[in-house]
Amino acid sequence: MAKAPARVTLPGSLYQKNGHWWWKVELPGEDKSKARALKPAGSRCATTDYQEAEEVAREMWRLAIEAEAQARITAKAMAKAEKANAKIRAEAADAIEKAKAECERKIKKGKRAVARAEKKAKAQSEARLRAEEGYRIEAEQVEEQYASEIAKIRKTIEQAKVELEEKNRAYKEALAEAEENARAEAKLRVEAEQRAESEAQARAEVEAKLNEVLDSMDRIGTCECCGKKDVPGNDLSKIDSGQQLCPDCLRMMRG
Repeated sequence: MAKAPARVTLPGSLYQKNGHWWWKVELPGEDKSKARALKPAGSRCATTDYQEAEEVAREMWRLAIEAEAQARITAKAMAKAEKANAKIRAEAADAIEKAKAECERKIKKGKRAVARAEKKAKAQSEARLRAEEGYRIEAEQVEEQYASEIAKIRKTIEQAKVELEEKNRAYKEALAEAEENARAEAKLRVEAEQRAESEAQARAEVEAKLNEVLDSMDRIGTCECCGKKDVPGNDLSKIDSGQQLCPDCLRMMRG
């Protein structure tokens, strides 16, 4: 038969049930009271000793306070990490859109150049047909030259398309890595305050990679021999005079 509950300094109430001590209380982090057996560590049954029951209750209360505090820290860290992650995603998306717009502009420019070259080649071909036989060889050479220019422009367009795909892939990889780092940062902040430095370092690495991808978009130069523009920086070669030459001019110079 249950005895009348004994009041203690702890919240809730301690009471005996079949000679064993129980505690009915609403612990920190809970929304209603709950009866729980006061079992000492390693015991399968609630204690029958009042002082031991009170010690078990105090330890239970202490652990509940710590768990609630840890939950608040975790929620705060996750909210901060999600905010940082959203900012990284927005910056990466903006950079991707800018890269797409730039590459699309180059592709349109290349298509217009192809149309002009084809029109010019067609006009030259018609003039060749109307010309005398003595100009036939010269006209064919001019036609071949324009065909070569068209092929180069088409190649430039294809390279621009490949470049866009590669940069899109690089941005997606960087974004995925940024999101992974953000989740890792949230976990590290929960585990220990000292790991905040690691979180900043991870974010810096992601920003460095994004900046590296953005910097690669600006590596376009102009051949100082033929004047060709939009030449990838890696394709330009510096000669003894200090000029930057495209691969075609470099081959012509070397014979």
